[in-house]
Amino acid sequence: MIRQTSLNAYNELKVSGKANTQRGKILSFLLAHSNEGVPFSRLELSHNLEITINAISGRVRELLDDELVEEVSHKCSITKNNINGIKPILDIQKDFFQPIDRRTFI
Repeated sequence: MIRQTSLNAYNELKVSGKANTQRGKILSFLLAHSNEGVPFSRLELSHNLEITINAISGRVRELLDDELVEEVSHKCSITKNNINGIKPILDIQKDFFQPIDRRTFI
């Protein structure tokens, strides 16, 4: 069960807009590195994005719930432990990276 203090903190993040900004940073990072084929641990995301691990965990949970990312087996480069890494679901890349017809802007 989620504690009331956690719900309050989450609601404050949503109201401030910070949660969406963090989600966007995480998803953009994962999409930018998706061609490498390597998932990232939450700790690796935290180090690369300079976002605290507790914030990373919360935003990753939201992205998982929204089916924008998935967990896959991965060996963390920091802890060297086998964990569930995070990678974008490939179908969403089509939505984020649609080719632009330059004639539209002329």
